[in-house]
Amino acid sequence: MYGAMVRCLKMNNTNLLKIAIVGRPNVGKSSLFNRIVGARKAIVESASGTTRDRLHAQIRWKGKSFTIIDTAGFESAAPGNMAELVLKQIRIGVEEADIILFVTDGIAGIVPQDRELASMLRKTSKKVYLIVNKVDSGSDAGKTTEFFELGLGEPYAVSAMHGRGIEKLCDDLAKGIEKSDASESAESVKVAIVGRPNVGKSSYLNSILSAERVIVHSVAGTTRDSIDIDFKYNDRDYVLIDTAGIRHNAKINEASDFYGSVRSKEAIKRCDVAIVLIDGYEGLTKDSIRIIDLCLEEGKALVIAVNKWDLVKDVEMSGYRDRLIANMSAVKYVPVVFTSCKTGRNVKSSLDIIWSVYAKSKAIIGPNKLAAILKSLNNDIAISSKKKQFKFLVQDGIMPPEFILGVKNKKDVSENLKRFVENFFRKSCDFEGVPVRIRFEITWKKDVP
Repeated sequence: MYGAMVRCLKMNNTNLLKIAIVGRPNVGKSSLFNRIVGARKAIVESASGTTRDRLHAQIRWKGKSFTIIDTAGFESAAPGNMAELVLKQIRIGVEEADIILFVTDGIAGIVPQDRELASMLRKTSKKVYLIVNKVDSGSDAGKTTEFFELGLGEPYAVSAMHGRGIEKLCDDLAKGIEKSDASESAESVKVAIVGRPNVGKSSYLNSILSAERVIVHSVAGTTRDSIDIDFKYNDRDYVLIDTAGIRHNAKINEASDFYGSVRSKEAIKRCDVAIVLIDGYEGLTKDSIRIIDLCLEEGKALVIAVNKWDLVKDVEMSGYRDRLIANMSAVKYVPVVFTSCKTGRNVKSSLDIIWSVYAKSKAIIGPNKLAAILKSLNNDIAISSKKKQFKFLVQDGIMPPEFILGVKNKKDVSENLKRFVENFFRKSCDFEGVPVRIRFEITWKKDVP
């Protein structure tokens, strides 16, 4: 498959040639994006309007590197509605791109929306490639003839679903691009911005970027895909992952809600740190507790952002945090930052907290300190009074930190003892915001440091 010839990369060069995919809804833009990228990065669904934000992917084709941008479906927009916001994102995508891929539907033929968008693109100074999609075989090639009348040159007959015509298209796109050496970027932290619908995740991201990078709208569920955005702050590299709101399964009604929720959970799995946004006015809901639990189960470093703090009146932060802990004891070990995307309060500074918990999650405890922790643990009255002695202590992993503690008999390890040991570790090491996993074993098969 042609898609397998392309792989996603992190590039040091942020000035790569940008290629935007535009077209009306349901012509196969996301399928083309996925085919070129070589992965199902965008949601593909038969219902129109699934993609609303701009998706970026940095790719490499035969030694040539460029960025490809998927955009939402073009529709004529009435002022003040969602379509107007979507159209704004499309225009931004076109403005930031160097090359435009205008995708049409070879089965449906030319429709009024195609003519309207073609008229807009003819006025731009950008190079425009006219793509006629869904041309699945050579016998269908005649379907492209009518598209000459759009005045955008000779059309490319492709099938995004089957890969037909993709290699020639990518070869032509790569012409004129100098070969570049792709290398892994400096250390970066992948941050999943998660929460239930309508808590302000996209507003939080836009506040960080100081730009309308993703659509913000009062209707819950505006973001459907998980969107990765590279960002630098205080000389540190972040990959910010904006996600769809995670709904409880019983509340999922549409397929796009289901896929958006699945992608959000996938974003948690692949992130280094999750920042869970909750609505400061509504507090810690059952859905938010489920999301926090999910992050902890996945072993992710965690920050809680109490958003919309400007709407909360006559409440002290310390008292609010105490209420959070009363509703969920795990919050006791998680940094809580109070933010307002409307005013910008603590939004940028939350990135410093994210970096801090990221660093703690990958900390390696030296042998001398491990020996000191083991000695102190064995001397603690709660352990020594029960005539228990742990035999050894080793670190077996990071992100999250994982330790193995030697015991004489695993049957003696109660839940109370597990909690005591974890709390002891947290007092001995700074693991704020980081799950700590401790296994109790009789023997240690690896070489003990």
